[in-house]
Amino acid sequence: NHLGIERYLMSVVGSEMPKAWPIAALKAQAVAARTYALKRIGKQGRFDINSTESTQVYLGIEAETKSTRKAVNSTRSLVLRHHGELISAVFHSSSGGQTESSGAVWKYQLPYLVGVKDYDQHSPKYKWKLRFEQWELKKSFPEIGGLHSIQVLRRSKTGRILNSKIYGPYGSLNMTGVELRNRLNLKSTLAEFKFSSYSPDKGTFLLVIGQGAGHGVGMSQWGAYGLAKKGANFRQILHHFYRGVDIRAY
Repeated sequence: NHLGIERYLMSVVGSEMPKAWPIAALKAQAVAARTYALKRIGKQGRFDINSTESTQVYLGIEAETKSTRKAVNSTRSLVLRHHGELISAVFHSSSGGQTESSGAVWKYQLPYLVGVKDYDQHSPKYKWKLRFEQWELKKSFPEIGGLHSIQVLRRSKTGRILNSKIYGPYGSLNMTGVELRNRLNLKSTLAEFKFSSYSPDKGTFLLVIGQGAGHGVGMSQWGAYGLAKKGANFRQILHHFYRGVDIRAY
C-alpha cells in the first residue's frame, strides 16, 4: 500500500485508539504515530512500516472517522524531537500505574523515555488475572515437562520482571521477563505468580496476577485518555510521557 503520511495516520489513529476517545488523546496519538512512522522511513528495504502491532496497527480506510481525520489535520506535520532528532515515539496500551524507562526493557536508555506516573486507571487491563492448568503449562514449557515453580531473580524499579528462573519436572530454564511473557502470552511483565492446588489428588494450577498491557515504555494510551479526561491538551499529554522533547513541524 503506497500512501502519504497524513492519509496513513487517519487510519492508524483509529486503528490504535478508540475513535470515541477525547480529541486531545487522539491528537497525542497522531503526533506520536507520525513521529514513529517518519523515523522508520527507509530503514526496512522494500517497505517502511508494517500494519500490525509489531510497529503500528493500520486497518485501512475503514478505520478513518471524522474524529481521527480531525486529530490528524489539526496536528498536521507536528512531530516530536529531542536535540533536533526525531524521537523513538514508542507507546503502549497501559502501564499499570507507572511507565517504564527504556533501559529497563530494551538495550538503550533514551533521555526522553523515563518512567513517569501513569493515569491509566480506566483501562480494563489496569489489573488482570490469568489462570493456567497443568496441561497448558506442559504445552508452554515442553523442554522441561511443564512448570511447578517460578523464581523471579530481578525486577525493574516499577516491578516488571527482568530475569527469572523456571523450574519443571525435567529441569530448569533461565528466562528474561519478555521471554516469560511471550511463553505464557501475558499482557505485561508486571506480574506475580501463585501456584494453588484444587485438592491433594488433583494437582495445582498457576494463577498470574498482573497490571497493565504492553511494554510500558513511552506514552500510555489509556494514560493519554485519563489525562485528556482531566482536561490536559495534546501537548501536555505528550510532554508528560516524552520528557524534554520539542513538538514542532517536520
